[in-house]
Amino acid sequence: DALAVPVDVTDEASVRDAVAVGESWRGSIDIVVNAAGIYRVGPFAEITFASWDLVHDINLRGTFAVCQAVLPGMISRRRGSIVNLASISGRTKATLAAPSYVASKAGVIGLTMSLAMQTAPHGVRVNAVAPGPTETEMILGLAPEMVEALVRTIPIGRLATTDEVASAIVFLVSDRSGSTTGETLNINGGAFMI
Repeated sequence: DALAVPVDVTDEASVRDAVAVGESWRGSIDIVVNAAGIYRVGPFAEITFASWDLVHDINLRGTFAVCQAVLPGMISRRRGSIVNLASISGRTKATLAAPSYVASKAGVIGLTMSLAMQTAPHGVRVNAVAPGPTETEMILGLAPEMVEALVRTIPIGRLATTDEVASAIVFLVSDRSGSTTGETLNINGGAFMI
């Protein structure tokens, strides 16, 4: 069974209402994947405050809002798993000029670690995935020479697939990763290694 609930992650009431619908449908929300995100490319000097705020409102504040709405239920039930979508750009140099995106995704990684520390004693795990360039509309919509340039930065010589990213998320929400919390799993073909 699946339930689709439209939500505007920039609107606290919309997030709370969506969580309430989900909890009433199944009695609890045990898994959350925060995947809402946008990307804006442009030189730092040309970024407007409105553009900066929009990227952060969706990518970082939206993640915060969803976590804040679902965590009370997860903590009271002493179970739950949250996976936040970060990005390789939040961990290392950005391949495109996108300061607001980079900063927001670095914030998602920091939020993930902070929440993991606070929720682990209550049976709730919080992790992130940090995909590198992936076969998404956003990447495939770039000029072909830009895509080729991105691929050249990846040691395995190709973009990640959305199935590979999804498989990492499935692992992180599963019991197979029961002792994993506060981690950011890199899915980038070796473009960033720790």
